[in-house]
Amino acid sequence: MRLVKFSILIIICFFSISMTLRGTEKNLCSVDDRLLEIFSEGKNLFFSTVNKILERHPLLFRLSDEDKEKVMNAKTGIPYLYERIMIIAYQKDAPLCNRWIKNGDKPSMEKFRAKFLDISKDYAGRFVGSLFRRSPAYELAIYLEHNKGKSSLDLVLQSLGYNARNDFPDYPKDQWYKNTIEPEYPNQWGIEAVNVPKCWNKTRGSGVIVAILDSGIDPFNVIFKDKIVKEFNFLLRTTPPWIKEHSFPIDYGLHGTGTSSVLMAIAPECQIMPIRTGDSDTMNDPPYPYWLYEIQAAGIYYAVHHGAHVISKSSSLRMTEPVTSESVRYAYKNNVVICTSAGNMPRSYLGLDPNQMIYHAFHRQVILVGGVERQGIHIRPWPFSIPNSYVDVAAPSNEVYVFAPVYMKDMKNQYVSGTSLSAPIAAGVVALMRSVAPPSQVLMNEPGAYCNLVSRCLQTTADLEVLGLREANEIAGYGLINAWAAIQKIIDDI
Repeated sequence: MRLVKFSILIIICFFSISMTLRGTEKNLCSVDDRLLEIFSEGKNLFFSTVNKILERHPLLFRLSDEDKEKVMNAKTGIPYLYERIMIIAYQKDAPLCNRWIKNGDKPSMEKFRAKFLDISKDYAGRFVGSLFRRSPAYELAIYLEHNKGKSSLDLVLQSLGYNARNDFPDYPKDQWYKNTIEPEYPNQWGIEAVNVPKCWNKTRGSGVIVAILDSGIDPFNVIFKDKIVKEFNFLLRTTPPWIKEHSFPIDYGLHGTGTSSVLMAIAPECQIMPIRTGDSDTMNDPPYPYWLYEIQAAGIYYAVHHGAHVISKSSSLRMTEPVTSESVRYAYKNNVVICTSAGNMPRSYLGLDPNQMIYHAFHRQVILVGGVERQGIHIRPWPFSIPNSYVDVAAPSNEVYVFAPVYMKDMKNQYVSGTSLSAPIAAGVVALMRSVAPPSQVLMNEPGAYCNLVSRCLQTTADLEVLGLREANEIAGYGLINAWAAIQKIIDDI
């Protein structure tokens, strides 16, 4: 009798568990179905809003008839336009939206729907606006080879990454991580100039994640083996933003791989989060630049939300751009240190107004890094570094040895110049600082406190005398970075 009762009890429990699992499965299916409905609704709203705004836009006359027709029929005529834009737009509110999705209950899904539709409508207006917003350097940019002869719509789509290569290289697997490291790489002058080798007795950057916002990375190079984490590519999208769609941020140029190799030369045990925000080619010098700022901002949000401790961006970030400004403040409040480079001056020699070429950089919220060069036995400010009153410190930006992608047969590892190199050097030093002196949770809970501490340590330990200077200036800031002194300072102050 007891055995019969026990058997009945088991059957009842099994039936109950089975029904619970079926209910859960049904609930998951209903959430997925609801998400697809919301995505479809958002997509329809986006394109109908685009058409309504465009029809009454006062600058409509500037679009060719062909471009007007393409935009009005963009839902079917421009592949994945909505998907590409929404992956950018989604990043700011991704944690909140993903939390609502995870909850899956009716109130949460209604909140998600309202937010997603608001974003869709907002970005429809931004897309239309981007069709008419020309860069200050438009007259020059429009004649560059990769821009020449293209319509305004084509150039806007190009700035969204439509012409970027996204295929995975057909590189033999038996050659992965087999490349050699030339002696020029670990022995280049810039590493010694910022006093890094002395730091390696204490730390090489272990435990720190540095996001590189750039053109991607070479995944086959031995220096990046087991160092790449949570990579992301903003230049390809075919699905809703909450669905994981893996498209590795392959670098089909020198820039992203080169800047990443500079970072590894300074902090060889840090981890890299490569975030592809450009393509080293067609997205440079855009005549219609709006999406450049949107993608940069999205990259910053992605980095912060996915655990980056430091962000390196090898170009200036404009504080006058609302989307950029808001994302930088967000990183700052979350104590994620951003290192950016001051930019290079030669383009102002081409007849452009220098005032239009100088980016208004952020005060305190980013570390703006100017450039220095080697002149014989001396180190001096690099004359092509753009002057800016907000420059904090300086780092080598001339004759710096970088790695090229191993699958790019027309490129080779080489010495290059540009302040693009100064940002990853500074980011590498910040990684060493954080690794050797991790901030307390109390410090991290105070908005901007850790960023301010890092900035102060870099500035107060920077070396002006080695540059032949007596006071701070607009190219070198407070002087050449001294990594060893900065590490000692942050250990004392943390």
